[in-house]
Amino acid sequence: MIGVCYYPEHWSEDLWHSDAAAMKALGLTYVRIGEFAWSRIEPAREQFSFDWLDRAVGILAGAGLKIIFGTPTATPPKWLIDEHPDILPVDPFTGQVRGFGSRRHYDFSSKTYQTEALRITDVITKRYGSHKAIVGWQTDNELCCHDTALSGSLGAREGFRHWCRAR
Repeated sequence: MIGVCYYPEHWSEDLWHSDAAAMKALGLTYVRIGEFAWSRIEPAREQFSFDWLDRAVGILAGAGLKIIFGTPTATPPKWLIDEHPDILPVDPFTGQVRGFGSRRHYDFSSKTYQTEALRITDVITKRYGSHKAIVGWQTDNELCCHDTALSGSLGAREGFRHWCRAR
């Protein structure tokens, strides 16, 4: 069993069928999708765009591939950051707020981020949870990469203090 990461949101839909066929021809069994697609799935609050994702899932499944769905929580959309800038992490050494526009531009300690991550995950699992081609769920594959896990935010500080009191 071998798999591949695939990002249909970044490829012309004209390529999806040939991509899926090529994956299958190469002997791939699994394909992981969705992990960076939050802004494409929900381009504005509570305005969901599933047509493209339904087609991508259908094409991959039709090619005989098993799908692992990565929850898109690694890349909160710009509209969410604009609504809640407290989601952005704070560099623990310089105190600078890290900006939007890369992977993992969020603070694990942000209660707002946690709430929103659960919300989008719930929406996706309700839509795709019983799909026969979806054989697994991934919540994250880059824990602590690129020095993104540390934050000196107020939420991180309060969370650490709470942890210390509990110990």
